[in-house]
This record gives sequence, C-alpha cells and structure tokens, in this order.
Amino acid sequence: MGHARNVIVVRSSSAVIAIGGSFGTLSEIAFALRLEIPIIGIKTWDVSTEIKKAETPKEAVDMAIELIGSSA
Repeated sequence: MGHARNVIVVRSSSAVIAIGGSFGTLSEIAFALRLEIPIIGIKTWDVSTEIKKAETPKEAVDMAIELIGSSA
C-alpha cells in the first residue's frame, strides 16, 4: 500500500490530529489541507496557519470534536 495509506487515513477522517512526525505526517497534513479537513497539531510541522495547535492529547481531541461539530 505504501504512501497511499496516508491518503486513505486522511480521506477517512473528519479531523486529523498530527503528533510530532516525519515526512509521512507531513504528507498527511498536506492531504488534509488540500481536502479542507481540520488539522490539530501537537508538536508537529508548522507549515500552515490552518493547523490548530494543542498542548495535550485531550486538548487536541476536544478541539477536533469542536471543529467537526462546527462544520456539520
């Protein structure tokens, strides 16, 4: 499956939480940006103002739920 996995993960998501990461995480962020899927980052790539920053996993999940709810 290779790199296609990243597209599948993002396409299957209502929001993406990016944690740390290397180039695979960066590609998932890029796909999410392109598909206009909300992104919450914890100590991850800082490549767009669209990435909402969180300090803890709980904060990230709370933000994701809020972002999903506001787009419904």
